[in-house]
Amino acid sequence: MTNKKDIIIELKDVWKTYMMGTVEVHALRGLSLQVKKGEFLAIMGPSGSGKSTAMNMIGCLDVPTKGEIYLSGQDIAHMTESNLAQIRGKKIGFIFQTFNLLNTLSAKENVMIPMRFQNCPADKIDKKADELLTLVDLKERSDHKPNEMSGGQQQRVAIARSL
Repeated sequence: MTNKKDIIIELKDVWKTYMMGTVEVHALRGLSLQVKKGEFLAIMGPSGSGKSTAMNMIGCLDVPTKGEIYLSGQDIAHMTESNLAQIRGKKIGFIFQTFNLLNTLSAKENVMIPMRFQNCPADKIDKKADELLTLVDLKERSDHKPNEMSGGQQQRVAIARSL
């Protein structure tokens, strides 16, 4: 039996319909899933099957046409944009296919960006950025700009930033 506290992501009968001109496009039709703490999940499917739509809703970037979405037991399907932005800032990290690093900033400065938006104390930001870059084995490249790193290193900076 699953303890409700163990479920960190839950979608119940989620639908997403977009209008393309006068045509209704059903990106999701009744998606339901649960992800428990400690589990890994792969969302796979052909192009146009709704993978990005589902991830955008789980990541608080979009809301369903109907259905329920819970993150750690909190209903996010009917939240205001302001509340969704707070959750994105505090609980969600994105790793994009394109790294979206700021080319004028060092690896460390890129990792610091989300913490600055959360108004963390400067000394904690510096220490945490060092810890995260150490975690992804890039501490020695913390002063390097993205164009001075390989694609794999840039991806690891993006991972550190998302954490």
